[in-house]
Amino acid sequence: MPGACGKLGFRTMNRPGTSVNELAKACAHSSDAAEWQEFVSRCMPLASLVALRVSRMWVGDPSRVTVDDIVQETFLKLCEQERRILRDFEPRGDDSFFGLLRIVTASVANDYFRRFYSVKRGGKVVTMPLLDDEGQMPLDSGRPAARIQQAALLEQLDQKLRAAPKIISERDRVIFWLYYRQGYTADEIARLPSAALTAKGVESVLRRVTLWLREQTGRKTAGEAIESG
Repeated sequence: MPGACGKLGFRTMNRPGTSVNELAKACAHSSDAAEWQEFVSRCMPLASLVALRVSRMWVGDPSRVTVDDIVQETFLKLCEQERRILRDFEPRGDDSFFGLLRIVTASVANDYFRRFYSVKRGGKVVTMPLLDDEGQMPLDSGRPAARIQQAALLEQLDQKLRAAPKIISERDRVIFWLYYRQGYTADEIARLPSAALTAKGVESVLRRVTLWLREQTGRKTAGEAIESG
Protein backbone atom coordinates (compact mmCIF):
# COMPACT_ATOMS: atom_id res chain seq x y z
CA MET A 1 0.00 0.00 0.00
CA PRO A 2 2.82 2.61 -0.60
CA GLY A 3 2.96 2.72 2.76
CA ALA A 4 -0.57 1.65 2.85
CA CYS A 5 -2.13 1.88 -0.59
CA GLY A 6 -0.05 0.00 -3.12
CA LYS A 7 -0.64 -3.56 -4.33
CA LEU A 8 -2.21 -5.30 -1.38
CA GLY A 9 -0.58 -8.29 0.24
CA PHE A 10 -3.02 -10.33 2.30
CA ARG A 11 -1.02 -11.73 5.20
CA THR A 12 -3.08 -12.55 8.29
CA MET A 13 -2.02 -11.27 11.68
CA ASN A 14 -3.87 -11.90 14.91
CA ARG A 15 -4.58 -8.94 17.17
CA PRO A 16 -7.85 -10.11 18.77
CA GLY A 17 -8.08 -7.24 21.22
CA THR A 18 -8.48 -4.62 18.50
CA SER A 19 -11.91 -3.98 16.94
CA VAL A 20 -12.37 -3.30 13.24
CA ASN A 21 -13.59 0.19 14.16
CA GLU A 22 -10.32 0.86 15.98
CA LEU A 23 -8.30 -0.53 13.09
CA ALA A 24 -10.16 1.67 10.59
CA LYS A 25 -9.46 4.77 12.66
CA ALA A 26 -5.82 3.79 13.14
CA CYS A 27 -5.27 3.12 9.44
CA ALA A 28 -6.84 6.48 8.57
CA HIS A 29 -3.68 8.15 9.86
CA SER A 30 -1.08 5.37 9.82
CA SER A 31 1.00 3.46 7.27
CA ASP A 32 2.02 0.85 9.81
CA ALA A 33 2.24 -2.46 7.93
CA ALA A 34 0.99 -4.57 10.84
CA GLU A 35 -2.13 -2.44 11.34
CA TRP A 36 -2.94 -2.46 7.64
CA GLN A 37 -2.41 -6.19 7.26
CA GLU A 38 -4.74 -6.84 10.18
CA PHE A 39 -7.30 -4.35 8.86
CA VAL A 40 -7.31 -6.03 5.43
CA SER A 41 -7.56 -9.53 6.90
CA ARG A 42 -10.56 -8.49 9.05
CA CYS A 43 -12.35 -6.79 6.15
CA MET A 44 -11.49 -9.23 3.37
CA PRO A 45 -14.21 -11.87 4.06
CA LEU A 46 -17.06 -9.32 4.02
CA ALA A 47 -15.70 -7.41 1.03
CA SER A 48 -15.35 -10.69 -0.90
CA LEU A 49 -18.89 -11.74 -0.01
CA VAL A 50 -20.43 -8.44 -1.10
CA ALA A 51 -18.35 -8.41 -4.28
CA LEU A 52 -19.53 -11.95 -5.09
CA ARG A 53 -23.20 -11.15 -4.49
CA VAL A 54 -23.15 -8.04 -6.66
CA SER A 55 -21.17 -9.86 -9.35
CA ARG A 56 -23.81 -12.58 -9.51
CA MET A 57 -26.40 -9.97 -10.35
CA TRP A 58 -24.35 -9.02 -13.40
CA VAL A 59 -22.86 -12.27 -14.71
CA GLY A 60 -24.50 -15.12 -12.83
CA ASP A 61 -21.32 -17.10 -12.20
CA PRO A 62 -18.43 -14.64 -11.70
CA SER A 63 -14.82 -15.80 -11.76
CA ARG A 64 -12.62 -15.69 -8.69
CA VAL A 65 -10.36 -13.25 -10.55
CA THR A 66 -13.29 -10.84 -11.05
CA VAL A 67 -14.23 -10.93 -7.37
CA ASP A 68 -10.59 -10.45 -6.34
CA ASP A 69 -10.27 -7.46 -8.68
CA ILE A 70 -13.33 -5.84 -7.09
CA VAL A 71 -11.99 -6.45 -3.59
CA GLN A 72 -8.66 -4.95 -4.63
CA GLU A 73 -10.41 -1.86 -6.00
CA THR A 74 -12.44 -1.57 -2.79
CA PHE A 75 -9.34 -1.28 -0.62
CA LEU A 76 -7.79 1.16 -3.07
CA LYS A 77 -11.02 3.18 -2.85
CA LEU A 78 -10.56 3.37 0.91
CA CYS A 79 -7.12 4.88 0.27
CA GLU A 80 -8.24 7.57 -2.18
CA GLN A 81 -7.93 11.25 -1.29
CA GLU A 82 -5.55 10.53 1.55
CA ARG A 83 -7.90 7.88 3.00
CA ARG A 84 -10.84 10.26 3.21
CA ILE A 85 -13.42 7.51 3.78
CA LEU A 86 -11.44 6.18 6.75
CA ARG A 87 -10.79 9.64 8.13
CA ASP A 88 -14.48 10.57 7.93
CA PHE A 89 -15.67 7.34 9.54
CA GLU A 90 -17.23 7.74 12.98
CA PRO A 91 -18.10 4.51 14.86
CA ARG A 92 -21.81 4.08 15.64
CA GLY A 93 -21.78 0.76 17.43
CA ASP A 94 -19.65 -2.37 17.61
CA ASP A 95 -18.04 -3.19 14.25
CA SER A 96 -20.11 -0.49 12.55
CA PHE A 97 -17.33 -0.03 10.00
CA PHE A 98 -18.55 -3.21 8.35
CA GLY A 99 -21.77 -1.41 7.41
CA LEU A 100 -19.80 1.28 5.61
CA LEU A 101 -17.61 -1.38 3.99
CA ARG A 102 -20.70 -3.10 2.53
CA ILE A 103 -21.81 0.14 0.88
CA VAL A 104 -18.36 0.99 -0.49
CA THR A 105 -17.81 -2.54 -1.85
CA ALA A 106 -21.23 -2.65 -3.54
CA SER A 107 -20.58 0.73 -5.14
CA VAL A 108 -17.15 -0.35 -6.39
CA ALA A 109 -18.56 -3.62 -7.75
CA ASN A 110 -21.34 -1.93 -9.69
CA ASP A 111 -18.92 0.66 -11.08
CA TYR A 112 -16.65 -2.21 -12.14
CA PHE A 113 -19.36 -3.86 -14.24
CA ARG A 114 -20.73 -0.57 -15.52
CA ARG A 115 -17.30 0.19 -16.95
CA PHE A 116 -17.11 -3.30 -18.42
CA TYR A 117 -20.49 -3.19 -20.10
CA SER A 118 -20.59 0.58 -20.74
CA VAL A 119 -24.22 0.65 -19.57
CA LYS A 120 -26.20 3.57 -21.04
CA ARG A 121 -28.87 5.32 -19.05
CA GLY A 122 -32.42 5.99 -20.26
CA GLY A 123 -35.86 4.42 -20.45
CA LYS A 124 -38.45 3.91 -17.77
CA VAL A 125 -37.76 5.68 -14.49
CA VAL A 126 -39.11 4.67 -11.11
CA THR A 127 -39.41 7.44 -8.56
CA MET A 128 -40.37 6.24 -5.10
CA PRO A 129 -38.59 8.23 -2.36
CA LEU A 130 -37.46 6.14 0.57
CA LEU A 131 -35.78 8.85 2.62
CA ASP A 132 -36.36 12.54 3.15
CA ASP A 133 -34.36 15.08 1.16
CA GLU A 134 -31.43 15.03 3.58
CA GLY A 135 -31.34 11.23 3.56
CA GLN A 136 -31.24 11.13 -0.23
CA MET A 137 -27.81 12.81 -0.26
CA PRO A 138 -25.37 10.61 -2.20
CA LEU A 139 -22.59 8.83 -0.35
CA ASP A 140 -19.87 10.85 -2.09
CA SER A 141 -21.36 14.16 -0.99
CA GLY A 142 -18.93 16.77 0.27
CA ARG A 143 -20.65 16.83 3.67
CA PRO A 144 -18.92 14.12 5.73
CA ALA A 145 -21.29 14.19 8.70
CA ALA A 146 -24.38 13.82 6.49
CA ARG A 147 -22.73 11.10 4.44
CA ILE A 148 -21.80 9.04 7.51
CA GLN A 149 -25.27 9.56 9.03
CA GLN A 150 -26.86 8.32 5.80
CA ALA A 151 -24.56 5.30 5.65
CA ALA A 152 -25.57 4.34 9.19
CA LEU A 153 -29.27 4.70 8.36
CA LEU A 154 -29.00 2.62 5.19
CA GLU A 155 -27.13 -0.06 7.11
CA GLN A 156 -30.00 -0.23 9.62
CA LEU A 157 -32.48 -0.64 6.75
CA ASP A 158 -30.33 -3.34 5.18
CA GLN A 159 -30.23 -5.23 8.47
CA LYS A 160 -34.04 -5.27 8.49
CA LEU A 161 -34.10 -6.64 4.94
CA ARG A 162 -31.54 -9.33 5.77
CA ALA A 163 -33.50 -10.33 8.88
CA ALA A 164 -36.62 -11.20 6.84
CA PRO A 165 -35.44 -13.61 4.10
CA LYS A 166 -38.86 -15.27 3.85
CA ILE A 167 -40.46 -11.91 3.08
CA ILE A 168 -37.67 -10.15 1.17
CA SER A 169 -35.58 -12.47 -0.99
CA GLU A 170 -31.87 -11.86 -1.60
CA ARG A 171 -32.64 -11.00 -5.22
CA ASP A 172 -35.24 -8.41 -4.21
CA ARG A 173 -32.89 -6.93 -1.60
CA VAL A 174 -30.16 -6.49 -4.22
CA ILE A 175 -32.63 -4.98 -6.71
CA PHE A 176 -33.80 -2.56 -4.03
CA TRP A 177 -30.26 -1.32 -3.37
CA LEU A 178 -29.34 -1.17 -7.04
CA TYR A 179 -32.13 1.38 -7.36
CA TYR A 180 -31.81 3.31 -4.10
CA ARG A 181 -28.02 3.27 -3.65
CA GLN A 182 -26.70 2.95 -7.21
CA GLY A 183 -29.31 4.93 -9.12
CA TYR A 184 -30.29 2.27 -11.65
CA THR A 185 -33.57 2.56 -13.58
CA ALA A 186 -36.09 -0.27 -13.74
CA ASP A 187 -35.07 -1.01 -17.34
CA GLU A 188 -31.39 -1.21 -16.41
CA ILE A 189 -32.08 -3.60 -13.55
CA ALA A 190 -34.33 -5.74 -15.73
CA ARG A 191 -31.46 -6.16 -18.21
CA LEU A 192 -29.18 -7.72 -15.60
CA PRO A 193 -28.80 -11.48 -16.22
CA SER A 194 -29.82 -12.54 -12.70
CA ALA A 195 -32.84 -10.26 -12.32
CA ALA A 196 -35.15 -12.47 -14.40
CA LEU A 197 -37.82 -9.74 -14.38
CA THR A 198 -39.36 -7.25 -16.76
CA ALA A 199 -39.13 -3.54 -15.98
CA LYS A 200 -42.69 -3.74 -14.64
CA GLY A 201 -41.63 -6.62 -12.42
CA VAL A 202 -38.74 -4.57 -11.06
CA GLU A 203 -41.14 -1.69 -10.32
CA SER A 204 -43.35 -4.11 -8.41
CA VAL A 205 -40.38 -5.35 -6.34
CA LEU A 206 -39.33 -1.79 -5.52
CA ARG A 207 -42.82 -0.80 -4.47
CA ARG A 208 -43.33 -3.91 -2.32
CA VAL A 209 -39.95 -3.70 -0.54
CA THR A 210 -40.24 0.06 0.00
CA LEU A 211 -43.73 -0.19 1.49
CA TRP A 212 -42.63 -3.09 3.71
CA LEU A 213 -39.69 -1.06 5.03
CA ARG A 214 -41.93 1.91 5.72
CA GLU A 215 -44.27 -0.31 7.70
CA GLN A 216 -41.34 -1.66 9.69
CA THR A 217 -39.80 1.73 10.45
CA GLY A 218 -42.80 4.06 10.39
CA ARG A 219 -40.68 6.38 8.26
CA LYS A 220 -42.48 9.00 6.17
CA THR A 221 -41.35 10.42 2.85
CA ALA A 222 -42.14 13.49 0.80
CA GLY A 223 -44.26 11.53 -1.64
CA GLU A 224 -44.11 8.85 -4.25
CA ALA A 225 -44.78 8.42 -7.95
CA ILE A 226 -44.20 5.99 -10.73
CA GLU A 227 -43.13 7.74 -13.91
CA SER A 228 -42.50 6.43 -17.38
CA GLY A 229 -40.23 8.18 -19.79
